[in-house]
Amino acid sequence: MKVLFINTNDTSGGAARAAMRIMRGVQQNGVEAQMFVKDKYSKSLDVIPANEFAPSSNFIKDIFKWVVQKFKNRYHMYKWYPYKHTKQNVFMSDLRHTDIYGALQKLDYDIIHLHWINNRFLDISELTRINKPIVWTLHDSWPFCGVCHVQYDCNQYQIHCGACPMLGSSREHDLAYEVFEKKKATYQDINFHIVTPSQWLAGCAKRSALLGRFPIHVIPNCIDTNLYKPIDKQHSLLHFGLNPNKQYLLFGAMHATKDPNKGFDVLMQTLSHINERSLELIVYGTTDDLSAYHLPLPIHSLEYIRDEEQMAMLFNAANVVVVPSLSENLSNTIMESLSCGTPVVAFNIGGNGDMIDHMRNGYLAKERDCRDMAKGIQWCMEHNAEGKLSKNAREKVMMNYTIPIVSEQYKQLYQSLL
Repeated sequence: MKVLFINTNDTSGGAARAAMRIMRGVQQNGVEAQMFVKDKYSKSLDVIPANEFAPSSNFIKDIFKWVVQKFKNRYHMYKWYPYKHTKQNVFMSDLRHTDIYGALQKLDYDIIHLHWINNRFLDISELTRINKPIVWTLHDSWPFCGVCHVQYDCNQYQIHCGACPMLGSSREHDLAYEVFEKKKATYQDINFHIVTPSQWLAGCAKRSALLGRFPIHVIPNCIDTNLYKPIDKQHSLLHFGLNPNKQYLLFGAMHATKDPNKGFDVLMQTLSHINERSLELIVYGTTDDLSAYHLPLPIHSLEYIRDEEQMAMLFNAANVVVVPSLSENLSNTIMESLSCGTPVVAFNIGGNGDMIDHMRNGYLAKERDCRDMAKGIQWCMEHNAEGKLSKNAREKVMMNYTIPIVSEQYKQLYQSLL
């Protein structure tokens, strides 16, 4: 059984990390798998970049392709131009794609396993020419929305996208409508098997006009519990130069202070409701000068951490991890923290409740309620002196999210399709 994973890249971002963990897991479970990507950052021999299939350089053809690409870019700038009032920092994608040089016809596989295919990577119409099973693990809402990756409170995807509030559009046949229509026409010729990592995203997919007719399976992401595991807290604190006599609240993500979905603004409001002199804040995933935010706690900034051993050590250094995101599927941060035995406070939204058992291994605050989130942080700090929350956190992961457990679920799905 040969499975071809497809993701925009192999290491950068939550979807890439989740996809790679799943691929390594099914490989360990006897499945022959490789990954096809637009951008390859690792040196893994089983990761295949699209440019490997590019024909040899030809000056005239290269000039022609350059001109065509320039024209396409201008055309798409024109398509987006009317939406000057698009909500700031809301991530959206149309159907732009990269030439993959017929790679899907040249590679050897029995099943395609799609993951995150945006950032101008895969032309979804290519999939209509594939006469093999296609599994699609959703990492956000783009597959069933028009242009949005996070739908927030909008339910138009359940009927038809158009007059998109994220685009600031009042026009029914806007860009979201156009992309939704193209997806609808393309999906009619494909028999997807949809996987969602969380119960919440499964519910959204089932209610969606685009994906509701396909079989939908809930299989969580997995984690290497030999890497993300409890280790000596004193050692972790000293490694990062932190004071063992203090308590630490950890927050971070890619573009932690810039991406509004990650909730840094919410965190700032939350911290104003906490009165704990021994508490200090650690932030990773930003190069901002955090002193400019005038937060009420001492701050330690660690910028970007790409080494997973360092990341696991950081989770062990923290007393509590806070995830104030406004929307989440199945957060890698929450899973990694719990696996290290560190309780997590997050809003009761998306897939957070799949992992956080309220007041057993963390705290689920009321949605967008900063006071309740502050209460949760203090509650976790006060109720983990004997390590009960930490023990429950680790057990939750070991019972549900280990590589063998998750890879077996995927293997059974693959076998049912052949």
